[in-house]
Amino acid sequence: MLTNRSRSLCLVAGALLFLAPFGSIRGQDANRDVVTTRSDIGAVVGRLSKSTGEFKGRFDEAVSHSMIDGTRVEANAKHRADDLHDAAKRLADVFHDKKDKNNPAVREQADKTIAAASELNRVMVHHRFTDQLQRDWEMLRSDLNALAQVYDLSPLEASRPDRQ
Repeated sequence: MLTNRSRSLCLVAGALLFLAPFGSIRGQDANRDVVTTRSDIGAVVGRLSKSTGEFKGRFDEAVSHSMIDGTRVEANAKHRADDLHDAAKRLADVFHDKKDKNNPAVREQADKTIAAASELNRVMVHHRFTDQLQRDWEMLRSDLNALAQVYDLSPLEASRPDRQ
């Protein structure tokens, strides 16, 4: 016959077993200390797909009203924002199609997305835009760096302190 203490321990253990699937689940991988779940990566990929499009519109407008307006740098900068948005959309498509963050096609597209972001990051670091656009880029860069970390890619450098 179970004592009150034994019953309590059984209830606690049962509750933990029942509630465990609803918490954040992390798995081990030989190449990484902690592997983020597919849903975590899926959320980052989804945000990138949406936020790169929103950023592209604000960036294009800001560039049109900046010191680089009418220059070759303007055209190149806008092209880089387009490239990033296109790469992020393709990443979302491939990720949701393959349903596996470790699929080589997903990793390849993640690499292309970070490469496109790196080009735009150079523009954001070396030119001064509105404070709002800089904050928007910092938020976007944060998601891009989370993606880079998952795939062990080089993170995007932060704005220089004298630019903030």
